[in-house]
Amino acid sequence: MKKSTLTFAALGVVLSGGAAIAETSLSVTGMFRQEMAFNTGGANQHTHWGSPFNGRETTNHINNLSVVDPSFGAISNDSYTSRDYIQEREPDWTQFASRIEFDVQAKFTSNLSGYMKLRGYKEFSQHDFFKAYDHFGDKGTEKLGVNPEPTIFAGGLLGPTKTIRNGALDDGRGSAIEYVGEDYMVDLPALYLDYNNGPLWLRVGNQQIAWGEALFFRVADGVQGLDLRRHSVLGVAAEEYSDSRIPSLAIRGSYRFDNDWELEAYAQQFRPSILPRNGGPYSLVAEAFTVYEEPGFDQDKNDIDFGARYSGQIGDFDISFSAIARTAPDGTYRWARNDLGEDAKGILSGLAFAPDPLGTASADEWFWGASWLRFNPVTTLDTSITDAPFAADAATAGAFSPTAVAGVVNGAAPGTTTPTLLAKGELDLFFNPSLGFGPLRGYLHRDYDEEVIYGANMKYVFMGAPDSFTDQLIFGVEATYTPDRNFTNPSLSQQKIVEDEFTSVVSLEKYHKFSSKFPATYIVAQWMHKTESDMFGRHLSGNGSDEQTGGVPTGDSEFNAVAFAVQQPFPNLIWRADLSVLYDLEGGVLVQPGVKWRPRDDFQFDLYANILDSDGGNDDIMGTLETQDEIFARISYYF
Repeated sequence: MKKSTLTFAALGVVLSGGAAIAETSLSVTGMFRQEMAFNTGGANQHTHWGSPFNGRETTNHINNLSVVDPSFGAISNDSYTSRDYIQEREPDWTQFASRIEFDVQAKFTSNLSGYMKLRGYKEFSQHDFFKAYDHFGDKGTEKLGVNPEPTIFAGGLLGPTKTIRNGALDDGRGSAIEYVGEDYMVDLPALYLDYNNGPLWLRVGNQQIAWGEALFFRVADGVQGLDLRRHSVLGVAAEEYSDSRIPSLAIRGSYRFDNDWELEAYAQQFRPSILPRNGGPYSLVAEAFTVYEEPGFDQDKNDIDFGARYSGQIGDFDISFSAIARTAPDGTYRWARNDLGEDAKGILSGLAFAPDPLGTASADEWFWGASWLRFNPVTTLDTSITDAPFAADAATAGAFSPTAVAGVVNGAAPGTTTPTLLAKGELDLFFNPSLGFGPLRGYLHRDYDEEVIYGANMKYVFMGAPDSFTDQLIFGVEATYTPDRNFTNPSLSQQKIVEDEFTSVVSLEKYHKFSSKFPATYIVAQWMHKTESDMFGRHLSGNGSDEQTGGVPTGDSEFNAVAFAVQQPFPNLIWRADLSVLYDLEGGVLVQPGVKWRPRDDFQFDLYANILDSDGGNDDIMGTLETQDEIFARISYYF
């Protein structure tokens, strides 16, 4: 890596005549990188352009309501085609972006230094239909000639400027020091001063705080959320989210005591995780939903998170204890009233839905989609019309709770119907364009809940026979306990699930030399265990519905996954082969092979693949990602 170093000794003497400023030096390095990802797995089923229900025949379930009103018994339950007017698309290039970074390191005195990273990122959409969705800031939702807002309601009932789709959180900014446009962003992921004086160290400014060391898993690494706009969760696993972790304005410091134990603490501004933009190639939220992110963020944007960690050694064990009081960055979700205003009376204003030609179009699609996202398709309908914010408007619109009505009907004539049958009938009545409203969009709130996380870490280094596999083998444990953690209810109720959660990861890692001709191989193996949610934070009670048709989930009692990684440099250190594997014990797997080629200091080529698979059952973490298989490459030039 080529460095440019400027020394300001003469200027320091002129300005102050002092030796301190004369020590000031500045080092500037940089990188330009082209990043590309080629899709090999098919269309993203979270989007309207990749939905498996476009043009698909689905069963009309309206006559299930004949037990409530006999007139519905005359309606045919023959199959019908839904959304046959939507063009299905399978994009080739899901990422094509240029990145430039400048790293500036400054040393002012023997005690004071500074660091700044300036990052620019520009996305070049390879598909025209992405341009209305695959964006950073809010500008994409204003493209009224591309997005279908003006034609959704006949006669322009809501006016030409009414936006009913997702707006980007905080204008699309991931951190406080960021400027975003429709297809680019410029930010300062690092801008801070470091002060060292004996046992005292302080860092002030915009910074990342990474306490955990696990591959794939975030256990002790709970300080900051993730920015998933650029490449979702599919980046290089060995980099441990270093490019995704959201920096925050913070004060951080540590003090080392005479017994070599160290106390570290921080206070930082809350910043939420940023999900891939809805409707884009990596989106994780079904496009038939609008998520109101701003109300929750406005309520919590001035929150300050705190944390402390006490670390030291007991015998041969490295030990640390931590506590984090934070506003949870990932958030939880619940139904929201559509925010279309009083002029929208007659189109379900005040309910959790509104007509939208790109919305959910059939009961079969609803049941499949809800289950795929780990929701309960029956109770989500219940709560969308019976919870207090919606009850009055739902009653006016003629909606009813399938669970409550099934209870009444079966109370008079046991075995007559089920909540599932009534839910499917009611949904198809809503979705019917002549009897109901046609395809519907759902509206959600995203909330950020306060929590306290208690953690403990331990490491032990085995001292085996020289050159044996156990020599220098590192055994590690990270564990956290969070009392009264809030989870999204699979019913999307206003009432969250609140439970204590225990999370742990056990790891083995080492460098081992298998051959005298090759450098040492790095190997790591891990096991993660969670008691209440999966790796993505979804409550386990939403697992286990039918893979093909959806339905009421059976739930799981715990989450377990294992990870394995190996890195093998070649003798000339120009090549390095990587392999990372993540396996959910319920049957989902991510395999990421890769190779790095660096023939000289200023150039590097990386080539990786993400291979995802699920065995079905809506009970593993890869089920909602498995169409996102890809090959991705990075071409980097350093200066």
